[in-house]
This record gives sequence, structure tokens and C-alpha cells, in this order.
Amino acid sequence: MILVAYGTRPEIIKLFPIINELKMQGVPFKTLFTGQQLDLYEDVQDLVPRPDFSFSEYFSGENRHNTLGMSFVKICEAAGKLFNEHRFDIIIIQGDTTTAWALAQMAFYNGIKIAHVEAGLRTFDLKNPYPEELNRTLITQVAYLNLAPTKQAYDNLINSGAKNVHLVGNTIVDAVNYFKSSLGLSEEKSNKILVTLHRRENHKIMWQLFDELQVVAEKNPELELIFPIHPNPEVKKYKTRLKAKNIQVIQPIGYPEMLKLISQALFIISDSGGIQEEATCFNKKVLIVREKTERSETIDVGLGKLVGKDIRNHIDWALMSPLNITEPPYGDGHTAQRIVNILSSDHYVRNNP
Repeated sequence: MILVAYGTRPEIIKLFPIINELKMQGVPFKTLFTGQQLDLYEDVQDLVPRPDFSFSEYFSGENRHNTLGMSFVKICEAAGKLFNEHRFDIIIIQGDTTTAWALAQMAFYNGIKIAHVEAGLRTFDLKNPYPEELNRTLITQVAYLNLAPTKQAYDNLINSGAKNVHLVGNTIVDAVNYFKSSLGLSEEKSNKILVTLHRRENHKIMWQLFDELQVVAEKNPELELIFPIHPNPEVKKYKTRLKAKNIQVIQPIGYPEMLKLISQALFIISDSGGIQEEATCFNKKVLIVREKTERSETIDVGLGKLVGKDIRNHIDWALMSPLNITEPPYGDGHTAQRIVNILSSDHYVRNNP
């Protein structure tokens, strides 16, 4: 039996195409929601079936505030009980979250094979991004199937000695194509600038980043900055620093609304990994508010620029029209099909339906 596991909004977004493909091909599977991002789950819960298993009680009520260590321990404890009571042949995990690493470690302890979706991303700096770089590096050590989204990720895995490496593309393109079709989204152009900031390694300089946004807004009154603010208190507490009339700080929005904003944006200011990928699907430029990125493909095609905490001095670059990207660097929209084909052809899964 296959177990598809997720605990955060990005994981659900990138795994729902695989779940749909498993259904289409008639491959038996179960789903697990760890509850890591319980406050953001409602936004995307309709993309996936009601989970067969859930750890949400570990993250609700008085238990909802957790450090990294607490989240890791809770997921490990709950997974230990689950794997003791139910037998799975292979578990599908995605990316580099606490959910992904905790489940990978517990699966390894319990003799369950691990299929790692979006494997091989690297900055080779354990502090950037933190703690994701460590998580994905550790998962590679125990993964049975390493499903690489790009040639660079594939090469990283091969060079590290990883086993069963497959270049499949990134399911984000599958997901974006799904919403492009269902919502009729297409590339547009306006004076809107989408802003998202949330990364843990940016928390200590978040006040500076907010001040940079204030300067950008003051110097460019013709631009309208739209900032769906992250619920993390380490981000929200600086909201009052944004006083310009052309900065609109709004509550977190749903994924379809986020894609609509991306499609409309003149350009994007963000420290998000996912948005670096999604932007390429709409041919939008991104000022990447980080020191390093594991998604160099966005930069390679001319749509991304690393700016660290210096946002204001790169606005001119962002305002220049991008080259037309005929094919997103993260795949052709058939990644989920490739992944399920690999799972279905694998002898261990095939012989243990």
C-alpha cells in the first residue's frame, strides 16, 4: 500500500496532482495529514481527499504553538504509532518540511520505502534556507526513490551518491496548469507588485525588509504593493512599519487567489521557494529576498535575481520587460504521470498492491 503524506499547504499543492493521477490509474493508496500547518489547511483541503489518517490533534488547541523541535517530536511520536498499527510498502513525501524529514526518519526505522518528490534541491549551505537544506539532505540519505524536478537537482543527487534517481519535473507546473484551466488564468500586466515574506532565516532582519518595502513604495508611487502577510508573529509584528498609501497589507489568501495575483503582477518581491517556480509559469520576474536559492533555474532563464535584503536598488531590473519563456524550466505539466508510472512499474509496489 502507498501512503501519500503531507502537513503543509505547499505539500498539498504539489502532491494533489499525484493523488489525482493515482486515482486515474487505479493505484491503491491512503493519505496522511500531519497537521503541521493546521491554520493553513482549510485553504487547500478540497484539493485532496479527506485524509485516512491525521495527526492534527497533536497541533490543535493548546498544542498549536510549537518550536521546530516540538513539531518534529510530535510527528515522530504519532508516526511511530501509525506505522506500528498499519503496514505501508512505500510513503510519498514532498520537499523539505519538518513533516517530510520526520516521516522519512520514522519510515526508515520501520522498514518502509520512501519516495521523495522534489528531491535534490541544494544550496550547500545549511543556514540558507534553514532548516530546509538540512531536511532535504538527510532525506536523500534514506530515500528509496529520488524524484528530481530539474537537471540540476538530478545532477546534485547523482553527485551525492543517491540511489534510484529519476528526472521527472516539478509537480508545481501540473498544479498551476490545473488552475490555469479551471480559473482561466493567463499572463496579465498591471501596476500591482506581489510581496511575500516569511522565511525563518529572514526573521532577524524582517524589520529591515519591511523598511525596504516602505522606501520602494515611497519612491515608486505609481506601483501598488500587495502584501498578503504571513500569520507568523515574527512577521506580523512589523506591519506598522508599512505606512505608505500604496502598500496594501492583506490577510493570507487562498492558493487560487495567490495565482491570480501572480498572473496580474508587474513583478514579484518574495523569499518564497514556491513562488520562484510559480512565477516562471506566468513569465514574471522575481526579486528573491534571500542570500542563496536552491532554485537557480529561475535565475538562469532571466526571471529571478537574488537581492538579499537590498530590495530598493533592484527595482529598475524588475521593471524591465522579461524575455518570453516558452517553456517553464520546472517541467511540462506531466510530472505526476511520470511519478505514478515509476511507482506502478516498481516491483515492490506492483507486487504489494
